[in-house]
Amino acid sequence: MKLKEKVAIVTGASSGIGRAVALRFGQEGASVVVNGFTHMADAEAVAAQIRQMGRRAIAVKADVSRLADIDALVATTLGEFGRVDILVNNAGIMHLRSVLEMTEELWDQTMDINLKGHFFCAQKVIPHMIKQGKGRIINLGSIFGETGVPNACAYGVTKIGIHGMTRMMAVELAPHRITVNAIAPGNVVTPLNDPLYALVGGQQVLAKSYPIGRLGRVEDIAPAAVYFASEEADFITGAILFVDGGYAAQ
Repeated sequence: MKLKEKVAIVTGASSGIGRAVALRFGQEGASVVVNGFTHMADAEAVAAQIRQMGRRAIAVKADVSRLADIDALVATTLGEFGRVDILVNNAGIMHLRSVLEMTEELWDQTMDINLKGHFFCAQKVIPHMIKQGKGRIINLGSIFGETGVPNACAYGVTKIGIHGMTRMMAVELAPHRITVNAIAPGNVVTPLNDPLYALVGGQQVLAKSYPIGRLGRVEDIAPAAVYFASEEADFITGAILFVDGGYAAQ
C-alpha cells in the first residue's frame, strides 16, 4: 500500500474524480477526509465505502469558497486524525457561457470555488505540513488550462491560474519538503461535463477529438493522484501532468 498511515483531505469528493481519488486513497491505506457541500449524502456514502475497506474516513461539509469553512475542514481533520499529509484540491464548477453571456455572478462563483478555494485550502494546511516536515498538495487543473475552447472562458482562466499557482507554490514550499503538483485531465465522463456533451452533440462526437479515441474515466485520473501523493514522487514538484488521451499533444 503506497499511502499507508497517511491522512488525506480530498475536496469535492462526493462524486466524479474526487470520489474516485478518495476511494483509491483508501485502497492504498490512507485515512480520508471526504469533503462535500451540496451532496453530503453522497459524501457520507464514499466515506462509508472507505471504512468498509478497513480504513478510517469521515465526511465533512465545507464550501471551499468560504475561509471559515476551510478552517473548520482542517480543524476537523486535525481533531479526528491529528495530522494532514495530503491535500487534493479537486472541488470545482463549470458554467458554459460565451464571453458575451458570462455574468459577474457566475464569473465570481467560478473564481471563488475553482481558484480561491484551491489557494486557501492549500494555505490552511501548509503550516501543519511544515510542522510535520513534509506534505503533498495535488491540484486539479485541466487541458483547458493549456488550450483554448469556446464557451468556457471563466473555467479556463481558473485552470490556467491553477497551473501557474502550482508552479509558484512548488518553488516556495520546496525547502519545507512540501511538493505541489497538478493533474490536468482531458474530458472525463462526470456529471460536471453533461452540459458540455449537450452543447457539442454528445460524448461520441467529443471523443473523436481525442487521439486515443475515447473520453477519460475517473479511474484514469485516480492513479496519477496516488503517484503524486506517494513516496515515489518525492523528487517531483511543480509538475503539470496531462492525463488526456493525447489531446494536448495535438
